Amino acid sequence: MIEDARRIFPDTIIHADLCIVGGGAAAISLALEYMKSGREVVLVPGGGPNQTSAAIDLYRGKVDRPRSHEPLEENRLRMWGGTTTVWGGRCIPFEPIDFQERSWIPDSGWPIGLDELQDYIARANELSEAGKPDFDARSVFPDKQPELLRGFDNEDFFTWPLERWSIPTDYSKRYRSDLEAAPNIRILMHAHAVHLQMDPTGTKVQHVKAACKPERIFQIEAGQTVIACGALENARLLLAARDVLPAGIGNGHDLVGRYYQSHRFGVCGYVKLKDPNKDFMYEFEKDDAGVYCRRRFWLTPAAQEQHQTANVVGFFFRAVSDDSEHRNAMVSLVMIVKTLLGGARKGPKRLFQIIRDQRRELLSHFWIVLKDGPSIFGQVAAVFYTRFIQKRRLPIVLPQRKMNHFPLFYQTEHVPLWESRVLLDHSSVDDFGMPRLEASIKFADVDYHTIITFVNLFKQRIEETGLGTFHLSEADKEFLAHPERKKFNSSAHNIGTTRMSVTPDTGVVDVNCKVHGVENLYVAGSSVFPTSGHANPTLMIIALALRLADHLKSESRPLTSNQCS
Repeated sequence: MIEDARRIFPDTIIHADLCIVGGGAAAISLALEYMKSGREVVLVPGGGPNQTSAAIDLYRGKVDRPRSHEPLEENRLRMWGGTTTVWGGRCIPFEPIDFQERSWIPDSGWPIGLDELQDYIARANELSEAGKPDFDARSVFPDKQPELLRGFDNEDFFTWPLERWSIPTDYSKRYRSDLEAAPNIRILMHAHAVHLQMDPTGTKVQHVKAACKPERIFQIEAGQTVIACGALENARLLLAARDVLPAGIGNGHDLVGRYYQSHRFGVCGYVKLKDPNKDFMYEFEKDDAGVYCRRRFWLTPAAQEQHQTANVVGFFFRAVSDDSEHRNAMVSLVMIVKTLLGGARKGPKRLFQIIRDQRRELLSHFWIVLKDGPSIFGQVAAVFYTRFIQKRRLPIVLPQRKMNHFPLFYQTEHVPLWESRVLLDHSSVDDFGMPRLEASIKFADVDYHTIITFVNLFKQRIEETGLGTFHLSEADKEFLAHPERKKFNSSAHNIGTTRMSVTPDTGVVDVNCKVHGVENLYVAGSSVFPTSGHANPTLMIIALALRLADHLKSESRPLTSNQCS
């Protein structure tokens, strides 16, 4: 059942077996699986079906150093469906090395292994409509060459690993009817969780305070509570609950909000191939079920250990938005549309600021389109069909082969650091009186070493094979000399603020995602990841949410019959 929480009277008490705080991939996946138990579920999504300016304001916070992090409200959506409503659909599982303790990566290692997650990854792939859980080009496309570029792979690089792409699936739309029809689920649209109330001993959540407006607070009393509202907001809810536990929930060892991670990504250099039309698996491929797949350049585990790097991948992409040197009309058109649409989603004020800040590059892209516009009419029609008419959308518009200009995009693991954190900014509160967050994200030398090593090894390999030449602009050379100077944006890859651990002195939640020392409070989402890998986190978020649902079903007993008082 989906209902408007604005109709709930103040001081109402709602009873349930499970309360889920959040409305994105983790929360919806958890609800879909747990509801099969027949037990009563209340879901507090933190907004309605659309993003509002008031909801955006609840995410505003502080960044401790200019250019070190985007504004905290920029990439997050406080609404039903969360970021799945704008998700690109990229599905990638973690690899065995991501779970291992590595001597050259500080605080690495998970207390669980990939083997026990494989079934959940398969279920997550299915739920995300990304096909079968096979990420190996050698088995998915047995009649094609396994390498992205024939003759490229060696002991340093593998290019047969695949990423799969969802439709992309907007969980709020795709699974709305299933949740709406479920008699044991109540989704309280427009409601926000504003406080986790502990019992006097500090070992159990008594109830969740929720509200649509500051003066209309009601309570949810549940046998179990899961917070699943993103790595930043998960930490904020735990830290802000200080009336019983002065340091916040689960924070007896000052670990909530710490080990904040993301990914480093960007474009550095470009390749000109000897023959871009020969033995080159460049475009997206469709598997037998019509799912889009793409190969990528992966620095092998052996090479990571030899060169002491974090996990990293690369792939050919279009130029980034602040680079119009490519002189490709189609790419420029994509950049213009993406920049303007992205700004429009954030409101007129933000759109105007983006146009003002990027006016030079936008004008440059605009003139490229005007000059070469007639040549892209056919491309625009094809892209429009594959992006907006087909049910399964073409993930990304890539530059044409004939341009023979292939920018190298990298995406790297961000190593976990104790001093990289989010914390409460007690000088500022939101409309509900909750302290806002301050982000203080840090990077280690190995983070920058990983980028430099990857680019240099790639350049060496592409040229020693004779497949092509690798070119660096002056800006690229400056970046490689001082990668720490580059402006950072998380792109909503917020990870690690409530890390999983065996003992409470090394993390916030246990192997079942239960908060250490609290008998009925759990955390779902990428905040529990001890390390970030190179992969976009969504698929692993869903896999761990499904695993948590199975655990909760096995642990819980029916407590209520969904009553109000």
